[in-house]
Amino acid sequence: MTPPSRTNITMGKLHTVQKKDFLWCVVPLVLWALCWSFFPEPGLFLFLNQTARILPDMAWVTFNMLGNGWSVYALLSPLLIFAPRLLIGALIAGAIAGALSRWPKHVLEMPRPAGVLDQASFYILERPLTSFAMPSGHTLTAFAALSGIYFALDHNRRGPFFWLFILAAFGGMARIAVGAHWPSDVFAGAALGIFGGLLGGHFSHRLPASVLHGTSWLLRVIGLAAGLCAYILLTSKIDFTIAKPVQLILAFLALTSVLIFFWRSFRSAKRHN
Repeated sequence: MTPPSRTNITMGKLHTVQKKDFLWCVVPLVLWALCWSFFPEPGLFLFLNQTARILPDMAWVTFNMLGNGWSVYALLSPLLIFAPRLLIGALIAGAIAGALSRWPKHVLEMPRPAGVLDQASFYILERPLTSFAMPSGHTLTAFAALSGIYFALDHNRRGPFFWLFILAAFGGMARIAVGAHWPSDVFAGAALGIFGGLLGGHFSHRLPASVLHGTSWLLRVIGLAAGLCAYILLTSKIDFTIAKPVQLILAFLALTSVLIFFWRSFRSAKRHN
C-alpha cells in the first residue's frame, strides 16, 4: 500500500476543520461573560441600544437583513457563479445552525427587552417583539452564513476574510439597535452560528468536484432557490417596512446571478452534447 505523500497530507489539512477551529465558538461566550461581569443587563442593552442611534435606521435595517434567510441567500447568490463551494458551505451552515436553535428558543421561551422593560425606556423600530429571545435567530443566521464561507476556504486563504465576522457582528448589533434582542441573545446566536459555520465549511469540502460543475443538478436547484428568494423579496415584507429598497436591490442581485448562472449552465451542457 502506497503511503500518502506529504503534499496530500498538507492539502488535506487545508480542506478540513481542525479541532482548534472550534475555539471560535467560545469567543462569543467569553465576550458574553466579560460583558456580564462589568456591565450586566439591562444596562448593557440600554447602553448599546442608545449608542446605536449614531447610525440611521436604514443602516441598521440593512445590517439586519444579514440575519434573514431570504435576504442573505440573495446577497450570497453571486457565489453560485464564482465560488459555488463557498455558497454551499454557507447554506449547510445555515441549515445546521437553524436546526440547533429551534430547541432552546421554544423550550426556554425567554422574554425579549420589550417583554421586560418599559417600552418607552429604549428605542424600538416598528413593532415590538416580546418573547422567544434566546438565541437571536437573525444573529445566528448571519454568523452561520458568513462563517460558513470563511471555513469553506482553505486555511491559508482565510486571513483576509476575517472581515466576514465583523460584518456578522454588525448583523447581531442590529438586533440590539432595533430593540429586538438582549446582548446575551446575540452572543448565544453568534456561538451557535459559528458552530454551524464550522460544520458547513467541513461538509462543503466533502462534496465531489462533479457537484460543483455548473451543469450539476444540485447547483441548478440552488439556482432555482435563489430565484425564489428574489420573488419573496419582491413580494413580501422582510422584518421592517423601510427595508423595501434594500429588498429590491437584493432581489435584482439574485435575479441577475440566477440568469447568468443558468445561461452559462445550459450553454456548457449544450457544448458537451
